[in-house]
This record gives sequence, C-alpha cells and structure tokens, in this order.
Amino acid sequence: MKKRPADNRKRKSTHALFWIIFLEVCVVLAGLAYLLYQTGRNRTDDVDPVTIEYSEIEKQTEEAAVLVPRPDIDEQLLTINAKSRPGESCKSIDYIVIHYLANPGTTAQENRDYFESLKDFIDNDDYYSMSANYVIGIDGEIIQCVPDGEIAYASNEANQYSISIENCHPSKSGQFTEATYQSLVHLAAYLSELYDLDRDHIIRHYDVTGKACPLYYVVHENKWEKLLDDIMAYREECREEALSRIVETEHPVDELTAFLESNAGEE
Repeated sequence: MKKRPADNRKRKSTHALFWIIFLEVCVVLAGLAYLLYQTGRNRTDDVDPVTIEYSEIEKQTEEAAVLVPRPDIDEQLLTINAKSRPGESCKSIDYIVIHYLANPGTTAQENRDYFESLKDFIDNDDYYSMSANYVIGIDGEIIQCVPDGEIAYASNEANQYSISIENCHPSKSGQFTEATYQSLVHLAAYLSELYDLDRDHIIRHYDVTGKACPLYYVVHENKWEKLLDDIMAYREECREEALSRIVETEHPVDELTAFLESNAGEE
C-alpha cells in the first residue's frame, strides 16, 4: 500500500533528529577520548618538569582531565638559588609530605617571603636551606613557592621524590585551624589525583625522618588517620560528581532510543 504524505514527513523528521543527536553524541565522546589521551601522554612522556613549557591549551586539557578540582592557588615562585630553590628536577613524584612550620602565628606570606630571603645568605652557614612546594596559611590561603616536580628543601632524602606542603598554625600545639585543614584536604586530594597517588603515599615528615612534624598529627595519631580519611573521602566525592556529569552527557543516547521505540509502531 502506498504511504501517505504524513507518514513520509514523520519518517524524514525521525531520520533528521536521529542524525542531529548522533552527531552531538559523537562530539561529546570525541572530546572525552581526547582528554583521556592527553592524560595518558602527559603522565608517561619522559620530560623535564623544570624546563618544559606547556601551552595554555595543554595546561587546561591536563587539569580538565583531573576529577578533583584544583583549589585556589597563589603562585609566587621563589627565585632560583642554592638556599631555597635549587632549580633541580625531582627523580619522580611518589609522595606528598605534610609538615607544620613550628613558628606559631606566622602567615603563609611571611613564610614564603622568608624562603625567598634566603637567597641573600648563600654564603652564611647560620641560615639553613629551607623551602616547600606549597605553604597553607591560617586563613586557608595556599601559596605555591616551588613548582611540582622540582626539588624543595623540606623533606630530607624525600625531596627527590615528593611534593611538600607546609602548614601554618596559631599555637605551639601545631593544630591546624579549620580553614587550614580544609585547604590541606583539598590540595592533597587534588595533587594525589593528579599524580595518581594512593592513601599510603600521603605521609608526614615524621614518617621520613622521625622528626615530630607535623607535631599535632604525630602526637595524635588518630587525628592523622582522620585527616587521611577526609582527604580520600573528598577525593572520592569529587570523582563521583565528575562521573555523574559525564553520565549526563550520555542522556541524548537514552532519549534517542526512547524516541525511536515510541515511534517504531507508527511507521
């Protein structure tokens, strides 16, 4: 039997909608595949983290592929010098080392500026070599002093294969404020996700040398375990949120299937 004009219009409309939705899904999947490719390439290439210069597009792609959001970081890199930033590449990034500054009441900016001032005392043995990749302040501000993948003078022999995070604190107990604590959770979760490090690779200075640093989290072992729990819980929460957003991009496929099934009997 010859099809009616209305049937032909419905078939054309269905086919047009199919190809529109199909192309949208292809674009989304191609974008996700590109992000995964970039992430694998960036983590396996043998590159010098000190000298390599990423384009803005490469930086954005790398960060977009990390499921934990990058916290607000104030980049104030130290001048390359022998006392606080030697400008040498780490052998690897295998650990995140947590510290406290043992200088109650000081700010992140004051400690960063002290690290910078050490360049003026190169020949003075009264001034020790000292720095960190990051310093977190009492109000939760984060300052980056030394790039990831570059040696900072904070964790003794672990300097060669770690990222160091120094934390300010208001009292001699070394306990962090809630703002410092939350920023540390977010920064450690982000870095551990970025460099594919698990819970056992987030450690204290104490775990490297036996030094009571960070003091409060050495004296109170349960508080240290709680900090690790919070870091991993936040990381998992971010992963779940990111994956749920990815799943939402697949809805056009479900909608297409439902549309075709509902119209199958009308052809």
